[in-house]
Amino acid sequence: MSRASLRERAKRASVFRSRTLVCVVEHPKLIKNVMGIVRTSEALGVGKIYIVDNGKLKLPEDWHKMRSDPELINLSASGIKWIFVKRFSSTAECLQHLAKTKFTNIGTSPHKLGKKNIPLAEGKYTQHHLAIWFGNEARGLSKEALDACDFCVHIPMHGIIESMNLSSSASIVLNHVVEKRQAFSTKKLAKRKQLLKK
Repeated sequence: MSRASLRERAKRASVFRSRTLVCVVEHPKLIKNVMGIVRTSEALGVGKIYIVDNGKLKLPEDWHKMRSDPELINLSASGIKWIFVKRFSSTAECLQHLAKTKFTNIGTSPHKLGKKNIPLAEGKYTQHHLAIWFGNEARGLSKEALDACDFCVHIPMHGIIESMNLSSSASIVLNHVVEKRQAFSTKKLAKRKQLLKK
């Protein structure tokens, strides 16, 4: 594919990108899971990805270096080239950054953890600035992240296995959230058009 046609595709895709929807991955263990989330997020039109990592993943500080890293390009099926990724060294730093633009934080966890925890289908995801948090593969979200979240959502499971791979669960949650936000925007736009006709 030529550079011109790639730029044209990127321009068309940017119309659907939800710049006020952020996916936050806190202290992930495996780079392949993170890049799986990058790939899914880019495909769905999520606005940005924030990664809280204290250096264990050895990610470059700068997104421009990430997007030219052959390994990251390969693991994300080139998604890293098209969606903005920002790295934070601590949860506190990430939360402070989100607070500047008044983001609502929603956690994901299959457990209560002292937080209101509702099935994915019952959550409200139409807040203007929304950050969806995903935790470490083994430990889940930290107490600090959970304390900052308005509520948590979980994916109802009916099998013997009661957990999912981080990348898989992020795909399910983000797809649902994006669909709800797009339906809300479409409805809002139709209502506005109707009012203008009067």
